[in-house]
Amino acid sequence: MLCVNEEDHVMTRLTSEPTASIRSMDELLAVAMAMEKESAERYAALGERMRAAGRQELSEVFDRLVREETGHIEMVSDWSEQVLHHAPRPPAHGADTEGVFDDESLELVAPELIDAYRSWAVAVRNEERAFAFWSYVAAHGPSPEIRQAAERMAREELEHAKTLRRERRKAFFKQHRPGRVIRETCDLASLEMEVCTRLEEYADMNANKNRYRDLALEARMISLDLASDPLQDPAPVAPTPPRSLDALCEWLADYYIDAGEHLLSQAARDRAQALATIAVKRLAIVRDLESE
Repeated sequence: MLCVNEEDHVMTRLTSEPTASIRSMDELLAVAMAMEKESAERYAALGERMRAAGRQELSEVFDRLVREETGHIEMVSDWSEQVLHHAPRPPAHGADTEGVFDDESLELVAPELIDAYRSWAVAVRNEERAFAFWSYVAAHGPSPEIRQAAERMAREELEHAKTLRRERRKAFFKQHRPGRVIRETCDLASLEMEVCTRLEEYADMNANKNRYRDLALEARMISLDLASDPLQDPAPVAPTPPRSLDALCEWLADYYIDAGEHLLSQAARDRAQALATIAVKRLAIVRDLESE
């Protein structure tokens, strides 16, 4: 599990520098509108996914992010009407905003493993990347008009990030309020046996019986090994394990990866890393089988 310091204020960077220059207000506002619309659509899709999974509290987080982005869309639209006397047009081919919006694979992560803090944190980093994008445009703009407009967009994104940081901070302290139990004893042997049982059940219901049974046998062997020789060092802090097969496999892979980095002895870290390799491969196979 990735530990994020709530007080870390290092600005998120773009994964790559924009390759296309913006030469007119038409292009600038078209790109701005496209960026805001992409954010709104991606957050809306995540909200629907959380709703379908029964994560109502998270669907409300993403619904609010959609409302935030809708407000940004209206701001860009009003600005375009004032300056250009028409709505923003679709961006020209080659307007490169790749690396600005990133949902950090939330659409692939099991809903049970996502929480409000992580959701707000992703949104904050997206605003910070948008700030970095417009700062880059401002620094390389071909005219004072473009540079000033890009600076305005950068300031807007910075204000948006500040608003979202407040929500992220609230979620952080809500999850870490005094008296809240954040460490639970993880009986890895029992969890691996639960994976084994689930896989055996799937084998009885699916055509790929042998693949499920091979994975089930592997999980049983891991369970027996952990029962006779548990990981001795203090375990990493971990949330309550989920119970769906996909999410449980992902949780165990994530747990072993973290244990491989943070357990105290080298022997324990090596063992956890070996388990992580098995668990990551297992997760990929389970998801492949479920998609067939």
